[in-house]
Amino acid sequence: MKNNLSKRVQNIKVSAIRQMSLLAQSVQGALSLGQGIPDMKTPAYIREGVIELLNESDKIGKYSLQPGVPELKRSIANRLFSLGLPADPDKNICITTGAMEALAIVISSIVDEGDEVIVFDPGYPSHVEQILFAEGVPVPVPLDAKQGWKLNRKEFCDAITEKTKAVIVCSPSNPTGTIFEREDLDTIAELARQYGFFVICDQTYEFLSYEEKTIPSMLGYPAIRNNLILCSSFSKEFAMTGWRVGYLYAPEAILAEAMKVHDAFVICAPTISQYAALIALTGKPKPEDVDIKAELAKKREIICSRLDKLRDLFSYVKPQGAYYLLAKYKKTNLNSWKFALKMLKEARVISVPGSAFGSQGEGYIRFSYGASIKTIDEAFDRIEEWNKSL
Repeated sequence: MKNNLSKRVQNIKVSAIRQMSLLAQSVQGALSLGQGIPDMKTPAYIREGVIELLNESDKIGKYSLQPGVPELKRSIANRLFSLGLPADPDKNICITTGAMEALAIVISSIVDEGDEVIVFDPGYPSHVEQILFAEGVPVPVPLDAKQGWKLNRKEFCDAITEKTKAVIVCSPSNPTGTIFEREDLDTIAELARQYGFFVICDQTYEFLSYEEKTIPSMLGYPAIRNNLILCSSFSKEFAMTGWRVGYLYAPEAILAEAMKVHDAFVICAPTISQYAALIALTGKPKPEDVDIKAELAKKREIICSRLDKLRDLFSYVKPQGAYYLLAKYKKTNLNSWKFALKMLKEARVISVPGSAFGSQGEGYIRFSYGASIKTIDEAFDRIEEWNKSL
């Protein structure tokens, strides 16, 4: 049977993030610091707005136009314009089923067999699988752990060849929580201008920096505007992971090709989710709605405080953004898969092995602190007790 399957699909694998969640189903009472799901409800102003539309609108249960609800595309174009990026809602924007679909359809549209795409290591594993599925070649550029997972500019320059088609930039980063510095983006933009490769920005966590300053962005480089592609999501900023809605911004010629893939595979993003996203952008939060950024900032302090009490077991770099960190473990020579499984079975705490994010992640595990404060504290109570037996 395997001989009859596509080589493309046999060349990729299920993300370890999903695998750990599935394995944890057999561990009764396991607590998750694994998958990046905010524990907050979708804000009330969004939920109540959708309920009202469900009762009153005859559009919400039907297909939308293939590129998306026009009002939502206009709102996104206005948002991008406010960030310094002119965007035509009809020529540059497609509403997608999350940033994941946006990434998948654009990679499928620009990557041919043998094309090289630079990714950062450690980095989000699905980027690699999507490149492989398009029969491209992922080219990992290691980030410097000793310098807080910073970009090594020489390594990046050395990775560029005549086959380089694109680089994928995710800042703030999943899994490290670090933010690329302005000088790093200057280097990426200059080389993209010089060599003509695409810059694909995974913008999922662009809203989430814990410092009172603007996150450096690839949007501020007019010289590479024709090479710039954005894949964004409403999942984390508005606690809408299950709604599966995001968008793709691309130059007109690229978007036209990506729309063919979008149409062939999904037709359109869920209409109800598109209207929820429109309400998220244009509505007004209610007093009872949680400030997601403030809540995650509080959880970051809690998880870092708990890790500080486990210095004999873990070391880590404090995240600057997103809501993940990579913790380097001690006391054992187990690889990260075996360590994560041991902690799951013995401490009943779900994490993700660092090797899932690239070779530089070996020797680490990723913790997500999107969980509730109660879950974070109880999970670390278990880890502290487990640590005594190691």
